[in-house]
Amino acid sequence: RVTIRGAEQSADGIVVNTFEELEAEYVKEYTRTKGDKVWLRSINQPFIWLIRGGERSPLLNKWIQEEGFEERTKERGFIIRGWAPQVLLLSHRAIGGFLTHCGWNSTLEGVSAGVPLVTYPLFAEQFYNKKLAAQVLGIGVSVGIEATVTWGLEDNSGLVIKREKVKEAIEKLMDRGKQGEKRRKRARQLGEIANRAIGVGKQGEKRRKRARQLGEIANRAIGVGGSSHRNIEMLIEFVIQQTRG
Repeated sequence: RVTIRGAEQSADGIVVNTFEELEAEYVKEYTRTKGDKVWLRSINQPFIWLIRGGERSPLLNKWIQEEGFEERTKERGFIIRGWAPQVLLLSHRAIGGFLTHCGWNSTLEGVSAGVPLVTYPLFAEQFYNKKLAAQVLGIGVSVGIEATVTWGLEDNSGLVIKREKVKEAIEKLMDRGKQGEKRRKRARQLGEIANRAIGVGKQGEKRRKRARQLGEIANRAIGVGGSSHRNIEMLIEFVIQQTRG
């Protein structure tokens, strides 16, 4: 993180994934602040384990086969390799918790489904999403990971967290005591709020209309003469000048 911040401070500019009309005040404030160019597994619980990109994880597949993991857990566990309808799975009432690496989409899907989270971040913004779920929203339990791994080299990163820590986090999440119930109640409340946000009726239609309007604004922003188009042109011109200069 220190390296990232240092790189930002020494850079000629920052490319931000947004467009001015959507976050005009934030863009303005960020520009002012920066002062430079802005371009914008041992638990006794039933489980489903989704393994995406299994062909890229030979060590994991070898471990599953050598340990006989599927055979030992077949009465209470199910492994899905490849794609799975995650939103559909999370919305099922049998789901009591979701162990996630805290990618933003998965975090939102868990919140919208009203499911408490076990947070297992690995890199980048996943650590911020972990804090959001566990500390701000109060629906997450962290396994305790604090250090990042290199994206794409997860299998080569060695021991990141002991299995006991993951077990403890899951048991804490599934606890039937006051804290566990409080966390589940909060998760359900947030799920209801999220569903109301896309609900039917006048308010729902008003939100959808506003969303369509923002979509139109976004399309105009990337069109010729739009703010994103202009910013890309300015970025290219800046790079050319720096190269020549």
